[in-house]
Amino acid sequence: MTRIHPRARRGLAAAAAAAAAVAFAALATTASPAAGADRDARVVTMTPELTAKIQHHIETFRAKYDISGMSMAVVTPDPDDPGGPTPVVTTFAVGTPNVGSPTPVDASTQFEIASETKIFTSDLLAHLVASGTVALDDPVQKYAPAGIAVPVWTDPQSGETTRITLRDLATHQAGLPDMPGNFEAGCGGDPDCVNPHPGYTQTMLWDALAAQSLLWKPGTDWLYSNWGFGLLGTILSDVVDPSVPIDEPPAFQPALESTFLDALGMSSTMLGTGPSIATPYTSGNTPTYYWEDVNALAGEGGLVSDATDMGAFVAAHLGYLSDTAPPGVRTMADTLEPVSAITTECFTPTQCQPSAFHMGLGWQLYPASASNMGVDWAFKNGGTAGFSSDTTLAPSKGVGVTTMWNQNRVDDAEPAIELLTLILAETPDAGLGHDAGHDRGHSEGDSARLADTGSSAFSLTGAAVGAAILLGAGVVLRTRRREADDADE
Repeated sequence: MTRIHPRARRGLAAAAAAAAAVAFAALATTASPAAGADRDARVVTMTPELTAKIQHHIETFRAKYDISGMSMAVVTPDPDDPGGPTPVVTTFAVGTPNVGSPTPVDASTQFEIASETKIFTSDLLAHLVASGTVALDDPVQKYAPAGIAVPVWTDPQSGETTRITLRDLATHQAGLPDMPGNFEAGCGGDPDCVNPHPGYTQTMLWDALAAQSLLWKPGTDWLYSNWGFGLLGTILSDVVDPSVPIDEPPAFQPALESTFLDALGMSSTMLGTGPSIATPYTSGNTPTYYWEDVNALAGEGGLVSDATDMGAFVAAHLGYLSDTAPPGVRTMADTLEPVSAITTECFTPTQCQPSAFHMGLGWQLYPASASNMGVDWAFKNGGTAGFSSDTTLAPSKGVGVTTMWNQNRVDDAEPAIELLTLILAETPDAGLGHDAGHDRGHSEGDSARLADTGSSAFSLTGAAVGAAILLGAGVVLRTRRREADDADE
């Protein structure tokens, strides 16, 4: 990791900006990647051979990290109607929801998806923007409670001021640190508390914002901020249901349900835990606690889901939509449109380096040149004390992979990237890069260097816990769903 003094950042960022403009020209000017008619005619087909390769890959991944259980969904085009509204959704599973259980993981087993919740928050934002209810460049001050002054950036030379916008929150460019300064207040003074999330209220959230000095000018440097997305989720929830008092949790789940969850039949996606939730473990299969991110920070990482629901979620983002899909579902693909070019990526407020990728709303967008996939791709992951997840999409191919497992992330592992690379290598005559062929996708070294989304452990209340990357109506009424579930004892 390169250390760059803050004074040196701007010159390096300018150089990186020029490189980014070239690298992302095609990405930034491409029409909506989810439009069915725009999908590549070379169709990825879920053959028995490919299904077996994927199953072997996740079994190997589970064994390598001694994971209790894992599930995933793969979305591919219908080979009989490649540009149509109906994908093939194939689910896979290995292991058990808790160590020693005779019950296997299946497509209905729930896992915390952590920071992938940020995409759900972004989906809500995209819908509200499309309906004219909010605008991306609305200042956060517009939605602050009475008496709260949202911090602004004042240029030290010109005196010009810049306000935080909803766009800044959705792209990690608000100039906010990862977590609010009063996060421990969620423990209510309990010295044995290790998880402030359930008790962290809207009042605490806004008070922390009013007391915060911005790290830099909003809309410039990129620093992953769970706080920023928690704030965005609370703002949008209160826009949908302004009747909720500030001393109560925002109506985040009802806002999602009314916008797209119910229309997609995603009944296993909810805040907190659920009836089929797996047991959370740290590495070594030591049981740990559930995240229970159900209060004012819910929009950054509070959801749990299962492979069935996440398959529908991926399909909606890839543009598999029926004629009757409601507006809240139709706008989900809009989150994949580039809305900001990132030229300076920060790991901490004082540790930054030049970078070159785009942000959609919540999604990190990478060009084909950033990996061996041979196509532009989108990525988001998540991790809590005892769960991990990741989702990778190739919109131009109509293909996506989403995975979940009940262990904190080890070695920055991202199986969805590896699996999408493997799957795309099966595309007939794809011409994927310089080494296209059936050997591609089998090397863990193929992954691009991803922007830092907080996958390393951080301290909540002094106790180190794995955490941080708290890194969708008719979609497919005729979805051809296959299950390739396998329980290892």
